[in-house]
Amino acid sequence: MVDVILSLPEILLKKRNGEELLEDELKYFVDCICKNEIDRSQIGAMLMAFCLRGLNTKETVTLTKSMMNSGTVQKWDPSWKTVDKHSTGGVGDKVTFPLVAAVPLFGLKMPMVAGRGLGHTGGTADKLESIPGFQIGLTEDHMRRSLEEIGCYVTTQFGNIAPADKTLYSIRDITSTVSYPPLICSSIMSKKLSEGIGSLVLDVKTGVGAVTGSYEQAEGLARMMTEIGAGMGVETTAVLTEMDTPIGYAIGNSLEIIESLECIKGKGPSDLENITCAQGAVLLCGAGIAKTHEEGEEMIRKTFQDGSALDMFLKILENQGVKREILESLRSGDYDKVFAKPKYVENITSKTSGVIEAVNALALGKATVLLGGGRQLPGDEIEPAAGIKLFRTKGDKVQEGDILAEVHHDGRLSTALRTRIDEAFTIGTSSKPIKRVFAVVKAGQDTEDYEVYRKRS
Repeated sequence: MVDVILSLPEILLKKRNGEELLEDELKYFVDCICKNEIDRSQIGAMLMAFCLRGLNTKETVTLTKSMMNSGTVQKWDPSWKTVDKHSTGGVGDKVTFPLVAAVPLFGLKMPMVAGRGLGHTGGTADKLESIPGFQIGLTEDHMRRSLEEIGCYVTTQFGNIAPADKTLYSIRDITSTVSYPPLICSSIMSKKLSEGIGSLVLDVKTGVGAVTGSYEQAEGLARMMTEIGAGMGVETTAVLTEMDTPIGYAIGNSLEIIESLECIKGKGPSDLENITCAQGAVLLCGAGIAKTHEEGEEMIRKTFQDGSALDMFLKILENQGVKREILESLRSGDYDKVFAKPKYVENITSKTSGVIEAVNALALGKATVLLGGGRQLPGDEIEPAAGIKLFRTKGDKVQEGDILAEVHHDGRLSTALRTRIDEAFTIGTSSKPIKRVFAVVKAGQDTEDYEVYRKRS
């Protein structure tokens, strides 16, 4: 029998020497953080030891579980099938909105905790708050009633969720240990699994606009998070998706809500609808509601076509404070009555004829932040009307003088920023169509090409 060490210096020494830490040792480390019985230098030393000596899957699962249990963990009616999704973040990523409009229609409960935007990726909470009256902060009683009566809510981080993660993240930021994959995954999953869910779909993006630039990095991150989920008893599936090109045509808070509503009405961009259907199908199959992935996709798509998803989305908005007259304008598509208007709308036009070979998601995401549509620092104010509306995307043919995009702003479009937006479009002679969904990753299984997976499962 291996002796458990409950002395911080000895635990540090053990990991410094490359040994595997036992469950009680990692729990003790996290417990000391929560009780403030550990020096910050010791936390920094442990984080660096993790990075240099490594954490295996068992250790990462234990660390994640200990971080999750350091705070509030939601407990729901055991008869409920609770599900959620998490995206690693991208440009024009508005998949959450059509997904929450469709999935609860099949009896699944979605207790969703959403984040705010920081850097070039937008935040779900900020986008919803561009709708007048929407209340993102909810009491626990309101959350429970929402699941009972509607099947979904969307809120920001509440209560005492994973307090150990807050401390660890603040020290990771100053010790150059932010980018270590097991620490990234434990941070994400400790918060996401505190929602008390039984099933999770992960949208792990790869490309210039993603946190993981290469496909191999994205696959590794997806593999690790699915293994953590499985290790904690939560059915977890990752879908690898493209983020070289913005999703759909809208980038910016109110612009993305409008495009999401069009998708919910069955009139949105095909790539947005396809990604949503892919993720929704994962949840429906996992719950035994759809027999095959293709059937699940069609079940989600049908809710957009028959109006039921729109009804559900408007119920969610009404439940979180949006008034009836606003809801009716959203239903009818009279968006000008609802959303703040930009002071200026300027066109970006093509300087040549040809085919759009690339639309740089990272460049347009950063440009949107500089227009006021995102944050450079956590406390920055958001300009909800700011953003970029694409008229053309990758694979489209253009003539010289055609409008490529509209820029919505309050006066922040400098000459340099205009040039940056213009240079995000690469125009040449040919282009391959956008392939949005690449593969599916599950714990203990080989990564599978998405087209093979959806036809087989």
